[in-house]
Amino acid sequence: MAVNTKVVLADTVVDTLDQSLIISGQLMNKVDQFAEIRVQEAANSIAFNVFSRVAKATTPLTDGTEATSASMAETKVTLTPAEYGLPITTTSLAEIASGGKATVAAGELVGINMGETLDALGCAALEAGTNTTAAGTSGTLAKGDLRARYTALVNAGIQKFADGRYVAFMNPAQIADLKDDYISIAQNTSMPDAVNGMVGTLEGFTIIEDANITAGTVVVFGRNALGKAIALEPEMRITDGGDNLGRLANIGWYGIVKYGVIDNNAVQVITGA
Repeated sequence: MAVNTKVVLADTVVDTLDQSLIISGQLMNKVDQFAEIRVQEAANSIAFNVFSRVAKATTPLTDGTEATSASMAETKVTLTPAEYGLPITTTSLAEIASGGKATVAAGELVGINMGETLDALGCAALEAGTNTTAAGTSGTLAKGDLRARYTALVNAGIQKFADGRYVAFMNPAQIADLKDDYISIAQNTSMPDAVNGMVGTLEGFTIIEDANITAGTVVVFGRNALGKAIALEPEMRITDGGDNLGRLANIGWYGIVKYGVIDNNAVQVITGA
């Protein structure tokens, strides 16, 4: 929700700015659609509880004998949200000179920045995963690299996403490495998916192109890999610039969040690609 403090803006402008922030931010943030999100307003820290799988019950039960109970192993991952945000200061002169477009442009730029920032934070958290494997051929990503990481995730019992696939986040440079497989990738792409960065499917992965992933690094993961803790949902802030004639206005975004790996077994990082 837009916050309008002291600065006098028409309700329609505030609504437009708010929508610009939401729409622009959504288009730039590709990682949240695969994150486990937990919201606890005003929380100092937010915990994610991870329960490990129990051993397979392959031994037949004995008639008249109590079955042996399995013990649950719980790991608690705690994320401590931090403040993030960015203001853009507009002036009355710029607003007049642009025919009223400066304020709307500021709202769109703020929205883009929010989406890019949150996406970058999520990608950085994923890249910090400790299950790392070097690409088979230094400087090049090949289908075999993805195939091996798919096998590792399956053998670890990692759940797939609703579409029955894992996800692979990679820099555009690594997308280029897979040009030989472009047709099989492209035929699985729809316009709505493309807007969210999806360029297709390959080797059991939904391929997501994201410039916030470091070139040469590929992150593949399944469900419950990435967590996002929210103490204050990122939102638009509009405040008085503080000058004595009311010529300045600050249009920005602000939120208290933290990204982190929840289940390290669910993340595989390919390096040197």
